[in-house]
Amino acid sequence: MLSRTLLCLSLALVTAAHADDFSQWKAAHEQNFQAHLSSQQKQFRKMLEDDWAAFMGRPGEVRDPVPKPVQPPVLIKEDEPERQPAPLPPKPQPAGPVEPPADDSVLFIGHSLVPPPWSVSLSGNYHSKAALVAAYTALAGSDYQATLDWVEKNRKAMSLGDWGLWQLIRKVTQAQAERPGDAMLMQWFLLVEMGRAVRLGYADQQVVLLTQVQQKLYGRSYYTLQGKKYYDLADTIDGGVSLNIHGEQGEARAFDLAFHQHPVTKPDYGHREIRHGDDRLSFEFDRELARYYGDYPIMDLTYYFAAPFSDSVLTSLQTSWTRLEGRYATDLDKVNALMQLIQFGVAYDTDQMQFGREHYQLPEELLFNPAADCEDRAVFFTKAVRTLLKMDAVGLLYPGHVAAAVALPGAGSRLTFAGRSYLVADPTYIGSRAGDAMPKYNNMTPEVISF
Repeated sequence: MLSRTLLCLSLALVTAAHADDFSQWKAAHEQNFQAHLSSQQKQFRKMLEDDWAAFMGRPGEVRDPVPKPVQPPVLIKEDEPERQPAPLPPKPQPAGPVEPPADDSVLFIGHSLVPPPWSVSLSGNYHSKAALVAAYTALAGSDYQATLDWVEKNRKAMSLGDWGLWQLIRKVTQAQAERPGDAMLMQWFLLVEMGRAVRLGYADQQVVLLTQVQQKLYGRSYYTLQGKKYYDLADTIDGGVSLNIHGEQGEARAFDLAFHQHPVTKPDYGHREIRHGDDRLSFEFDRELARYYGDYPIMDLTYYFAAPFSDSVLTSLQTSWTRLEGRYATDLDKVNALMQLIQFGVAYDTDQMQFGREHYQLPEELLFNPAADCEDRAVFFTKAVRTLLKMDAVGLLYPGHVAAAVALPGAGSRLTFAGRSYLVADPTYIGSRAGDAMPKYNNMTPEVISF
């Protein structure tokens, strides 16, 4: 009994000591920090003192619950010899030797960057509203402005969209923070200062950064706040977790994750050939760019179809096609040649088998990774048709499958969209030609992805 009493007493003393440490830290810094706060920061701090509420999270949504086939369907025409399955392409070559960055630098999309020092005293105690208010006050009173200016300068220099901006901020704060929770608060603070629509949530000792995004995302947990979805972009928590989340900060801008342009990397070039018979397309692609998109959140497929080719992939595609185009007399022959290069030259695998999760690949990733499924192939094919043949091409969205269609005369499966007639073309249906639809989908009306 005596030992239990002593244990309880010691635990109480430890808890009290932690509380005293936090109180002393808060009191020592409060007066100095308050003197440096701007009027806008004081308003935000007041909101943090008053406006918190508990919200229950939702698990990430699934765009298409219908599973894809483990093996791609194969069509073998009677008037053609049986075609062999496409050989696996060579695995991506490892990057060349890279000099280790200096101790005070961070490596970001190939660039070795040296951020300014950011000295801020944080308690590491984030289990209460008062603790987070005190942390915000400390951050607002710190020498953050040099870091903010540096981030903005590099955002412009590297043409970073909002995803790239956040990734750069993560790199910098994780390198300078003592604890993961400190880094999360530093990221939150910088994004608030930049006018981005972010919120902070906490439960026990965990803090979570939540971001409003213009696009609907899949596979990321989210919280609905005042009718707006805020996503856990870092994928740190599971859906169904309750968080205490602070209120809105006034005028703030949601993240835009559309692929408007690619960031300026320090390229790490790789090479890949896509072959079918005597035809081949030779590509130079940027492995650094492919890695950058590797954990990009999933959005609706329209954004992937509309994304631009990178300069290196576009130049390679145009140069290779110039050597092939003269072999084919008609537009239909050219469409079939492009489609069968993808059918036979790119190995098939589902996202679950290749990545362990759903992931849509941009062309740079299709060339970097060993295999691609139907979405990736349809995106690559439609973009190639539009770029090389100057024909209108659209995506076709079926349950569990994505194909394409080209505005082209020809016999076979067709559909009409926006007053134009399109011929179905499926770069996943091995051995098929334009006009051949998979029997499973031949009588279905797909959703058309126009871009």
